[in-house]
Amino acid sequence: MKEAIPVGMAKHLLSKASELVLPNKPNSEIFAGMKLPSRLLFASLIRMGVLMGSWSAMDGALAAKVEIRGGWSPNLPYQYETFNATGGSSLSGFDIEVMKLAARRAGFRPTFEEISWDQTLKGVRAGTLDFALAATPEASRREWAWFTVPYRQERTALFTRRGTADDWQAETALASVRRILDEGGRVALMRGFDYGPEFAALRKDERYLSQWREMDLEADLLKALLNLEVEGFLAEQLSVASEVLNANALNEVDRVPGMIYETPLSFMLSKARVSEAQVAALDQSINDLKASGELDRISRNYLVPHLLLMMMQTVWFRTFDVIGTIAFAISGVLIARRERYDLIGACVLAALPAVGGGVMRDLISGRSPIGIVQSPSLLLIVFGTVGVGWMAYTVRDRLFPSATLIRDSAKEAPFRWLSSRGMLEISDAIGLATFTIVGVVVAIQQHCEPLWLWGPVMAALTAAGGGVLRDVLRSQSDIPTLKGAVYPEIAIFWGWVYSLFILQRGPELSLKEVLFVTILVLVAAFVTRILAVKFGCRSLFLGRCAARN
Repeated sequence: MKEAIPVGMAKHLLSKASELVLPNKPNSEIFAGMKLPSRLLFASLIRMGVLMGSWSAMDGALAAKVEIRGGWSPNLPYQYETFNATGGSSLSGFDIEVMKLAARRAGFRPTFEEISWDQTLKGVRAGTLDFALAATPEASRREWAWFTVPYRQERTALFTRRGTADDWQAETALASVRRILDEGGRVALMRGFDYGPEFAALRKDERYLSQWREMDLEADLLKALLNLEVEGFLAEQLSVASEVLNANALNEVDRVPGMIYETPLSFMLSKARVSEAQVAALDQSINDLKASGELDRISRNYLVPHLLLMMMQTVWFRTFDVIGTIAFAISGVLIARRERYDLIGACVLAALPAVGGGVMRDLISGRSPIGIVQSPSLLLIVFGTVGVGWMAYTVRDRLFPSATLIRDSAKEAPFRWLSSRGMLEISDAIGLATFTIVGVVVAIQQHCEPLWLWGPVMAALTAAGGGVLRDVLRSQSDIPTLKGAVYPEIAIFWGWVYSLFILQRGPELSLKEVLFVTILVLVAAFVTRILAVKFGCRSLFLGRCAARN
């Protein structure tokens, strides 16, 4: 059923269309001799053409963004190349992402060329490159380069082989470098990097000219130290931490206390190719990123994960991880024995609580490859636990054929912490606390936003999700984790606390703070679980704590 167009609306449409096409002509001249339907059709076509012209203009504006070229070199976690499953690659890292976002807002389209830092500096100075990432705004460079407002801090330190830091330590980090040189040692540094005015004076001292080793990459600095080619090297501490982590050399490198140089870093742009107005546009974009919290988000996505990964590679954290995995696996072995599962069934029941929650977490967060594929050591620990359990039960059954694993009297015996059940509860609490931290770390790695929501969710999945899967597989109607036991609530609460701390600290987070808060959350989650076991606490919707019988 057709509806009539109000006359007033029709006249308004005709008037606007005529203004768009022939603004100086009255409507009577434009539409003379045309009936109302024809006039409306004509007006609609005119307005459609105007809209299409506007869209074309917008596309042209996007295509007309000024292209600027700059250099990059591998420098985790600031500049690096990632590869996907199909073999494709893309540039990523804190510096890369900040430049992409700031440049896009300022009307630029940045492109990146992989060259050394020294060659990048020469290119910006000569005008063959438009920009350099993470540059120190030193006075000597201002003759040929512009500098944006700072977007991050750089902290340079002295690194030596494990066990030698105390030998070289002096009043300041720079004095420690001088001590190495005075004793005939060699020091490596990045070619073209600015280490501050005090170090520049030391660098020019003729007594030490033959003892410096210049290199292009942080990875080369680390290799020279580990190969005994130098006694120490100077580099940005988070970059070194990432390289040490990749080289699996956490126990081979020490940092000498103190800082060589701490300075803000900016984007550096060639005066030969970029105007002052364009630099001002970039400055405004960077300030907008700071004000909106976007810079903190990028920092959280690219810098914080490396600090957390370093913490997770420490011996004590990996020990807790193994203890928790074994405890979860033992719970599956005990169930398999009690319910008469075969060896394969025992492996499944042991693996689900130990690694099943992590698999669910990785699938939901899009992690690829999933954790147990990246590092199958935990899965091997599970199978080893099942193997030990199988051998122990085999020996027990042969020596004591009439004995059973769990006697009826044992079920009624009072709970004791020094019993096998008590030890299992303690180990399980360690696993709960450790897996809570791991869940939040993965949420940060996978850029799950908002972190205050996904951090606790991933913590609960990692710590308790596998146990739920195991009980569902057994077709158990009473799933303890979901029907009263205060277990996932602990992971959710302390995962939330851990996430909030990381959100609050943002880009100012340091490795020392990460270690302190991680230990604090681990202890708090462990104690919470032990108290819940001791006092028989039930979930909130089921009532208050009831003392254990």
